[in-house]
Amino acid sequence: MMMIVYVALGVVLGFVLLILLVWFWLKWKFRSFAARFADEFASAMAQMGGMAPPLRIDLEPMQEADWSDGDKADLITETLIELGYEPDGLFEAYAPLQIEIQGFRNSQSSSLAALYEIKQMDRLCLDLVADLSDGTHITVSNAEDKGLDHPQFSKLIRLDHLDLSEPEQVREMHARLLEELQGETTVDLTGQIFEDNFESFWAREMDWRMERGGVTTEEVIRISARNGEPEPSEEEIELAKRPWKQQIDNFITDQIRKDYLNNTNMSGKEWEETLDRLVIVHEHSEASHLIDTLTDTICSESELDDDDDEEEDPYLKAEQELNQIFRSEACVMNAFHRALDLLPPDRKYTLQTTTESPWKSEIYLSPKYYDEY
Repeated sequence: MMMIVYVALGVVLGFVLLILLVWFWLKWKFRSFAARFADEFASAMAQMGGMAPPLRIDLEPMQEADWSDGDKADLITETLIELGYEPDGLFEAYAPLQIEIQGFRNSQSSSLAALYEIKQMDRLCLDLVADLSDGTHITVSNAEDKGLDHPQFSKLIRLDHLDLSEPEQVREMHARLLEELQGETTVDLTGQIFEDNFESFWAREMDWRMERGGVTTEEVIRISARNGEPEPSEEEIELAKRPWKQQIDNFITDQIRKDYLNNTNMSGKEWEETLDRLVIVHEHSEASHLIDTLTDTICSESELDDDDDEEEDPYLKAEQELNQIFRSEACVMNAFHRALDLLPPDRKYTLQTTTESPWKSEIYLSPKYYDEY
């Protein structure tokens, strides 16, 4: 996928905020490990499923920030202005935690700054950033290292020992950025809009994370260790990954569905009927969702009613067989192809189209008979 060169403020600020959001989310979950109540832990994970950071974000302009330490925010702002940074927009976002962001622009050094705070953490952070002409970017930040990986297109210099309580600390960060920029070609900031660039990078960062399948096993283990928790079990790691996988699956499926319907000439009635019958499988599909869909297709309500007295539940039997198929295949799409052979002759899916970019996928239409259960 071709990557667009984004203005540094959006690029790096989005990445650092994402790290803080993921760390906050995982730290909350790992508190449940100490309780050692498997049922309660699983329930908490299910309830917090929506806490995986969103794959797209919207910034909203705001009139006045509500910083946890207004005096420190004023000190940082005044020092940045002295260094040539001009205020360039005040925003808030919910991702799902509330974030307040004050942007700055320094035309002399082709650099940008962001003063921001995640309200649930009550800690002011500062990023000084610059985009380079080769599509990478450099950031100097006082945000803490939470243990998450960052993309190859990001060079991050952490000065997290600085609490920004003195003007000299802000000047130190600026001097370090200028040092890193020596010999580099920066992107011209003329005409760039903070809001658009921030949202664009968030999308770029999330596309990178989607390709990795969300939070990785190594990241989960690393964050657990940083929080002083014992190494999580395989089951706990999978529970921590699940909200990410579900959100990635839902996002990609929605995008594929929209693109398909937008490029298909159908009447309103046809569109409504087709929408309910589409079955979409892609590289990041969640196996559990596909298994549920296939099981519902295999087992009709009438068959379930007829077999109520049998020792073996046909729904459970089909579900177990499908689970075995999906566990035996490393690729979810290969497992889905094998599972299609289990569909009864009158309930076969009809392949409508395939895509290779931005995600490899296949779109099927389930039989109308299935839609009329």
